[in-house]
Amino acid sequence: MKIAREYNKDIFCLEGDWERDLRVKRSIKFTLEYLNDCFSIKNIHRNCAVREQFIKYLKDFMLKKYSRYSILYLAFHGDPNAILFGRVPLTLNEIAEICENRLSNKIVHFGSCSSLNMDKRRLKNFIYKTNALCVSGYRKRIDFNPGTVLDILYFEKWQNYKDVRSVEKRMHTEYRSLVKNLGFTMVYV
Repeated sequence: MKIAREYNKDIFCLEGDWERDLRVKRSIKFTLEYLNDCFSIKNIHRNCAVREQFIKYLKDFMLKKYSRYSILYLAFHGDPNAILFGRVPLTLNEIAEICENRLSNKIVHFGSCSSLNMDKRRLKNFIYKTNALCVSGYRKRIDFNPGTVLDILYFEKWQNYKDVRSVEKRMHTEYRSLVKNLGFTMVYV
């Protein structure tokens, strides 16, 4: 049975660039501020324009001083089995190799299009390799606003439960239409 240690689950967010036009201010940062203001969910937010930046911050996330941040929120453009830096992919397996056995009691959420559009066995391998509590995200291409809304609902739900199965059940019963339309999935072992 997969059970989180704490009810309060703070967020460590790594975010890619959403737009090529630098005048567009689209960002998950404002969502994180909302979660902090409304639900007292603390967060760390870092932008990662290139893979090297992402890898550096991902390694920082695994340092003991950030252990209270139990949700790793990866907000990027995505393809099946990858997040994207422009057109350059970083696969889930590459992420798992970086985090090997270092994500105990962590929830890894891919807030990206289609990143989890892959065989569940491969997602379970990600969990086995990283020792994560669960991996979640989207199997379909999603629009920014509906995806962000579901992310908010998902992170808020985690504050009320420790059991992964309870969170999954609530997401599928309370937000059934949105979960189905966006291809939201949770995988755990």
